[in-house]
Amino acid sequence: MPLRTFVYEEGQGLLTDIALPDLAAKIGQPGVTFWLDFPRPEAAEIQKMGELFNLHPLAVEDLINPQYRPKIDTYDNGLMIVLRDADVDRIQKSLSALELDLFLGRNFLITVHTERMECIEMTLARLNSSEARIIGRGPDYLAHTIIDLLVDDNLQLLSWLDEEINELEEAIFTNPDKAALQQAAKLRKNIVYLQRVLSPQLELIRRLSGDELPFIKKSLRVYFRDVYDNLARINDLIFTYREVISTDMAIHQALISNKLNDIMKTLTVIATIFLPLTFIASIYGMNFEFMPELSQPWGYPSVLALMLLIGGGMFWWFKRRGWFE
Repeated sequence: MPLRTFVYEEGQGLLTDIALPDLAAKIGQPGVTFWLDFPRPEAAEIQKMGELFNLHPLAVEDLINPQYRPKIDTYDNGLMIVLRDADVDRIQKSLSALELDLFLGRNFLITVHTERMECIEMTLARLNSSEARIIGRGPDYLAHTIIDLLVDDNLQLLSWLDEEINELEEAIFTNPDKAALQQAAKLRKNIVYLQRVLSPQLELIRRLSGDELPFIKKSLRVYFRDVYDNLARINDLIFTYREVISTDMAIHQALISNKLNDIMKTLTVIATIFLPLTFIASIYGMNFEFMPELSQPWGYPSVLALMLLIGGGMFWWFKRRGWFE
């Protein structure tokens, strides 16, 4: 996908797909705001734009190479912001979260991403319908719109996790087998990964909502604080889900232990009942010189009756004590 360029001029409106010479000619003009979006970027394109907007070499390097961890760096002519987008589909496929790089200058915004991102596409849709309210309010407001949509997109994680936990708990209480434990372990792994991705972004957005960073108007601080509140709520709920998963895994182990205890109790009762019966059978199975069972008609029936009486009496006693419940 080629580079997408958007230029907003006061009194002229929104211009798109500006050629590079025309773009360079407008950079020094007052009242002009630029947005350059690099989907699947080439290193040469980013270096060319870095020279055009006089970006720091380290910022250009960050835009070219993936950073993997959210961060924010301050340069003389802008802010370098690295964010991650935790998408449900990618997590289910065991793929890493997408990275979004933003360089925010005084009159321009550069965004770089390797795949299609929902927050960018939704911003484009809003841009085409109301550019005067988005890009016309400055690149910092445009950056806020993208970041706000990225955080809102993370809200789908909560409904997904809620459904996964409900299915897990139903599986645990219905049939606490090995598959349920594997499902719980995989879900906990995904939650830990989400915490590792989203927690650093919480501090990053907190800094954007404070007074320590340049290139962001004071009037926008309250908007970034709202984004911070939404992300903090997401992080808190994900932490709660992690605790729920740990509790569910403990319940699973307890149910397995109880099931095993029931099995061992049943086997112990059976072995205890057969212990005296085996003792009697072993005595009467010895080779005596005079065997009453052979000469007396009541021999074997009396022994069998005794064994049945002992076994039945023990079974009644265990039943009365509640050992079979």
